[in-house]
Amino acid sequence: MDTELTSTYENKTKSMERKYSDIKGVKELVDICWAKGMEFVIVSPGSRNAPLSISFARDQRIKSLVVVDERSAGYFALGIAQQTRKPVGLICTSGTAFLNYGPAVAEAFYQRLPLVVISADRPIEWIGQDDSQALPQVDAFARFVKGSYQLPLDANNPDDCWYLNRMANEALTKAQSGRMGPVHINFPLREPLYGVRKYPDTNERVIQKIEAVDAISVASIEKLAAVFNSNTKVLILVGLLHPQSELNQLLTLLAKKEHIVVMTESVANLHDQQFFPCIDRVVCSISKEEMEAFKPDLLINFGGPLVSKMIKSFLRDANPREHWFVGKEDHFIDTFKQLTTHIDISPLAFFKQLSPLLEDIESTYAAIWKERDRKVSAIHQDYLKDLKWSDMKAFEKILPAIPDGANLQLANSSVVRYAQLFKTSDKLSYNSNRGTSGIDGCTSTAAGAAFVNGKITTLITGDISFFYDSNGLWNKYLQANLKIILINNGGGGIFRFISGPSGVEELEEYFEAVQNYRADKLAETYGLNYFFAEDEKSLVEILPQFYKETQRAAILEIKTPRTVNDQVLINYFNTIKTKV
Repeated sequence: MDTELTSTYENKTKSMERKYSDIKGVKELVDICWAKGMEFVIVSPGSRNAPLSISFARDQRIKSLVVVDERSAGYFALGIAQQTRKPVGLICTSGTAFLNYGPAVAEAFYQRLPLVVISADRPIEWIGQDDSQALPQVDAFARFVKGSYQLPLDANNPDDCWYLNRMANEALTKAQSGRMGPVHINFPLREPLYGVRKYPDTNERVIQKIEAVDAISVASIEKLAAVFNSNTKVLILVGLLHPQSELNQLLTLLAKKEHIVVMTESVANLHDQQFFPCIDRVVCSISKEEMEAFKPDLLINFGGPLVSKMIKSFLRDANPREHWFVGKEDHFIDTFKQLTTHIDISPLAFFKQLSPLLEDIESTYAAIWKERDRKVSAIHQDYLKDLKWSDMKAFEKILPAIPDGANLQLANSSVVRYAQLFKTSDKLSYNSNRGTSGIDGCTSTAAGAAFVNGKITTLITGDISFFYDSNGLWNKYLQANLKIILINNGGGGIFRFISGPSGVEELEEYFEAVQNYRADKLAETYGLNYFFAEDEKSLVEILPQFYKETQRAAILEIKTPRTVNDQVLINYFNTIKTKV
């Protein structure tokens, strides 16, 4: 984080008296949030949440940031949680302000990130009485949070104080335990709201949770190893995952075995020359006649939702004898309709236990996949040589220009799919909002990530995603390490190569949402530096200048044609199929 901002926080807290809201329970909640590892809280202005805003703002331990738009604030917090994997607080007033957190909360739930929503509320007797900013908030996010908690109003009774303490402890603990995820704390507050008082320099009771060793029984792991060793074709498939070096090392050793293939999506953050990160371009080359040779007998998958529709279709048709899902989940995840075993343990713990028991099996399975990947890679390179100006040509130039050590944020829709056609780099970390795959918060998420990670953070986004989340630029925390690359092809181009919408007369207006906007005035409004490219030559020339900018966040807008990209992709996959 920017050192100037850090100094600002320190000066702010040193100059204030240690006074918190005089409403019982607010100070207690702040203490517990800090004790449970919260470092940041994102506040959206309002009156009903004044006791919370004042108390967190004056606390010396948790950094409070102000983002006006609650929808953007939710994703900004998600970006911080994505990078730190620690609980991040969200504070808002009552009414529809709270509901605007919905998209980010849903994304955090499926990304397994510990957002802590703390919503101020009216006293319950005023809900449904035509009072302003009053609606039923309790359990509003029940299907998208790990737990919903209603704190007591006027916690003056000893039992109310005990209950509030217990609920706050449980909420903060649950967000980080097992399968991480968001929680919702609803706090009804009665006027007056702005009183403050000093508190003794003591902290509230903190309840610790001691978790069991992440392991499965010896009998179970031996049984699984026996099944594993009985198969000559094993496919390990990894979806959305945060970087884990030890897991990477374990899978690297497994990928050396003749009967094991390791497939990793771009956002899996796992890298080795033996892995297969460009899933779509390899899978599209497999004919029906070749299915038997390429399909696995044992499929093991873990990580979050997959980007590749092709691999999902391939595996649903492949019908492997065994399918294991590895991960801490409360329900069965049967993506390929073949699930036989859910192994309720972290992938790292599972492979640490399993790997020593695995045998070297004679097989041609990995060799078949490697030979196909080699052929397809050559076809891919040949196709790019003569490729005309298009989204795909822009990606060919952008990806190698991203500096080593950077964090790459991939917006949804076409962007993340284009990225999957190119080899990943072990010098980058990859993120994308693939929990629910919405386009609505990509810029805000990248802004939050850039605020805390200290790395060059590059967001590659499309025009519909960018303009949809333009409020992601409406905050004072945009860091100079934030680099936004906007590929503007004048609409939602993905609908041009989806077979359904591409063939209807309503395509341009109702699906593609054709537009002619540019980002230069937005950059000027929010104080970002602005760069522009409209062909391959200007892009190659401008990229080094774009990354040399170190004073302010920057936008590079790349204008690409609207109506050629679908044919470029169709020809790309057809070329692979015919030449392989």
